[in-house]
Amino acid sequence: MTYFQNLEQIVASLETDESTRNDPIKRTFVFDGEHLTANVGIIADSGNALHIQKNHDELLVIIEGNVEFKVGDETKSVKKGDLIFIPKDTLHGPILKEGQSFAALSVFAPHFDRMKNNIQWDKDS
Repeated sequence: MTYFQNLEQIVASLETDESTRNDPIKRTFVFDGEHLTANVGIIADSGNALHIQKNHDELLVIIEGNVEFKVGDETKSVKKGDLIFIPKDTLHGPILKEGQSFAALSVFAPHFDRMKNNIQWDKDS
C-alpha cells in the first residue's frame, strides 16, 4: 500500500473497482484502514445516483463538477472544494443534468468491505 496519492491523477486514470463496475458511480478505492476507507468516485451519466449506505458515515470532498447534491431532505448546489457530511442510513447523491459530470473523494467509516453489498441504490428500490 502506498501512503501518498494525487487526486488529479486518480481522476484522470480512473480504474473502476470491479465491485462498482455496474453502479451509477464508478469508484477507485485508494486507501483502506482498519476503521475507514477512502475512494474517488466519478459519475458522468445524467439522472439519479441517489443511494444509502446503511452502515457507513461518509465525508465527501468535491474535486470536480458543479452539480445539485441531495442529503436527506436537503438539496444544494455544490462545487469543487465543498465538503459534505452524510450520516449513515441517509438517502444522498448527486443529481446530474445532461452533460454534467462529478468527481468526489469519499471517506467511509467504518471500513468499507467491498465483498459486502454496502450500497442500496434508490433506482433499485
